[in-house]
Amino acid sequence: MSLVDDPMPDLVRTLRSPLPDIRAKAARSLGKLGWMAKDALPHLTHALNDNDGAVREAAAQAVGLMGPDALPHLVRMIGHPDKYVRRNAVWALGKLGPIAQDAVADLCGALKDADPRTAAGAAQALGNIGDDAAEAVPLLTEAMRGTNVVLCRMAAKALSLIGRPALPALLAHLRHRDPFIRGEAALALGWMGSAAAAAVPTLIEALRPTRPVAWVPDLTSGVPVTAPTPATPITPAPAGPTAEETSRIYVAQALGRIGSNTAAVVDALTQASADGNDQVRQAARTALQQLQGQ
Repeated sequence: MSLVDDPMPDLVRTLRSPLPDIRAKAARSLGKLGWMAKDALPHLTHALNDNDGAVREAAAQAVGLMGPDALPHLVRMIGHPDKYVRRNAVWALGKLGPIAQDAVADLCGALKDADPRTAAGAAQALGNIGDDAAEAVPLLTEAMRGTNVVLCRMAAKALSLIGRPALPALLAHLRHRDPFIRGEAALALGWMGSAAAAAVPTLIEALRPTRPVAWVPDLTSGVPVTAPTPATPITPAPAGPTAEETSRIYVAQALGRIGSNTAAVVDALTQASADGNDQVRQAARTALQQLQGQ
């Protein structure tokens, strides 16, 4: 591109247009130029404080497309008051992968962002950084226990990508009383594959069905009690697996992916292949086929 054909000077000037839609269009055009427009970064970061939300978002997207040169700007954007700017910051840092190692501490803070999509994006970015983000393991582990379901899944994925440093945390979650958390931990261990071989004994335990708690009368009140009267049987509507069954499905899948073809694993999966839930049975049978195909 010759200096005569370079559109960047005009686009930078257009960022100061009195019309917000023109300013937003200029920011988007600079983003399309990618790293070739990196000299426009100061102007784009100034536009992050524009009084128009669409301009701020367009500028944030453009900064995220500037490559490694944008790293310090992206880190500062994580603390921006506009959630759309923060979302674009964590997304762009995730695209940078290990290059964004210097942003790990700030991304850890973003895991608690009030905006669910920013928090989930921060978890995804930490996973893309990989084992260089090992310091994020405690906060990612905590994120798996939250109410943001997408964040839980992204945190589990991130821990699987961080790898061995995350194994103790995932093993602890595999014993958690909440079946949803156990299932997410099993998913993460399965994604790790053979690197999660140390988790096999705990996965075998988690594959066993839990027993329902029997009804126990309160004998301390002095009031006569009787067992609850069973409800009239009603043909249940078709329903998906319970959280407990889903966790066991993920456990069976993890055992197949890890590929530890021991007698204990085969025995556990064989028992699960006769489970009362069709999806648990299918997951166990598929895992056995994976092990047999090794």
